[in-house]
Amino acid sequence: MPETKLMPSSATSRRGGWWGMAFVVTLFVSVALVSLPTGRQTGRAIAAFYAAHAGAILVQQVLGLVTLAFFLAFALALGARRRRWLLAGTVLLTISELVTNIVAVILTLTNLGPDGAHAWTVIEDLADEALLISIAIFSVASTIDEVGWVRAGGLAVAAISLLRVMLTPFGVAALDALAPIAFLILILILSVRMLMGLSKPMPTSTAYS
Repeated sequence: MPETKLMPSSATSRRGGWWGMAFVVTLFVSVALVSLPTGRQTGRAIAAFYAAHAGAILVQQVLGLVTLAFFLAFALALGARRRRWLLAGTVLLTISELVTNIVAVILTLTNLGPDGAHAWTVIEDLADEALLISIAIFSVASTIDEVGWVRAGGLAVAAISLLRVMLTPFGVAALDALAPIAFLILILILSVRMLMGLSKPMPTSTAYS
């Protein structure tokens, strides 16, 4: 007789909460190491920055990969395999983050001139914009089945992220720090709710004879 089985299990959900916590901590440490230049700076300044901070930048990119692994584990615990838009946000975020990591490594390990350094930094900026769009998708998709105030939080994070993307061409940097901070707060909220068993589980139908 068919019956509904709640997935993920309580243990899996709590484990996912710890993955989320690990993601927040490692990302915070990674961001604190060094703040990378953007395309708003000159190519000469960009090249000089990467030459002067090569060690810290490489450590940051390695930490970025660890952070990404924690994020993927967290997204899977949220049910990314079964939720189309959550999966889309997860995949886009993963690709965008990998591009920013690769570009940063290229800029660090190669002796590019000012023009080359600026061109690669513009590519990194575009990847950052894609990252913010993916954060918006993920924030809405991951909270759509939650209680009202958590859904509202997800919508707020998405709005801040998209507004940050729209303001960037005008040189407005007011939301540069707020957008990622808001996302981290949302991940913390979801993680705590998972650890407390408050997140809504994803139902799947399993047949038993």
